[in-house]
Amino acid sequence: MEFWTTSIGVAKMRPMPSALGAGYENFVRDAVQAEALGFDGFGSGEHHFMYDEFMPLPLQAAAAVAAATSRIRLSTNAMLLPLYDPMEAAEMAASLDVLSGGRVSLGLGMGYRPYEFDGLGTSKRTRGARLREAMEVIRLATSQERFSYEGKHYQYENETLIPRPIQQPIDQWFCGGTSLQGARRAGHAGLGYWLANSPFDHTENIVKEYRQAGKEAGFDESQLRVAAFKDVCIGSTIEEAEGLRKMLIESFYDEHILGYGYLVDEDGKNLYNPPQEHPLYQRFIQSLYCGTIEMVVEELKRYEALGMEMVFLPSQQHELIAKEVLPEFK
Repeated sequence: MEFWTTSIGVAKMRPMPSALGAGYENFVRDAVQAEALGFDGFGSGEHHFMYDEFMPLPLQAAAAVAAATSRIRLSTNAMLLPLYDPMEAAEMAASLDVLSGGRVSLGLGMGYRPYEFDGLGTSKRTRGARLREAMEVIRLATSQERFSYEGKHYQYENETLIPRPIQQPIDQWFCGGTSLQGARRAGHAGLGYWLANSPFDHTENIVKEYRQAGKEAGFDESQLRVAAFKDVCIGSTIEEAEGLRKMLIESFYDEHILGYGYLVDEDGKNLYNPPQEHPLYQRFIQSLYCGTIEMVVEELKRYEALGMEMVFLPSQQHELIAKEVLPEFK
């Protein structure tokens, strides 16, 4: 099982704007450190019209990381594919794949914030269908010298992608949240499925649903790849770990839930001051796993036993994880 990570500061909300350049420099610095520490991949999400330090163009950020590293894989998690023309996305990904020596992994999502679609002049209503079509276009464009495609939203006739990527096709993952519907959608299409952070029991059910849908659609088990985000924090004792957990929960509430426009419900409605019992807030609390080194290793072993290809650890404890956790999985 591989371990991937990111730079926490890039996705951090603030009540006042700060120097954007510093946040982006830290992103590249953290990627270089992650590679030196032995992490397998490094990535960035995507959001638009947000507070400072959120990456609106994750492939451009990954290009800066590619220039500063030599081994670590470069991911988008998630690049909001319905906001792009599929061939433009394929060109950007292929160019980065060439520049990086074949290190690109595309984590692709639908997006859910209405103002992002409105601000970029595209429809939120059709985002699911366009995501599925666009992923197929990218697969064809990066694996065939010439291809044709006839979809409801995108049509191509005898097209070719230049430059040709090193990976043919480029590695793609569907970042599908934690819903059964998303798991079934990914399984039916035979897409690699990258789960959002959730408690282990729910993750286990989602993986079962995904694999069952994939088998029903005729895909071999070896084609059904799974990965997951997992928030962890480590203390030298259980008491210290619980203290870290409390601090992280308070930070999440102050900077994320109270951050204007950050948290929205399934209908796209902004949640400015939800109570602690709100399901979205509880999802984060229940998903955050804090414990001693031994406890965290044991928890991650459960993910390995599920057949996870990788676990994405967005942690501020990179050095501790690299020293005490990663060796248990090598």
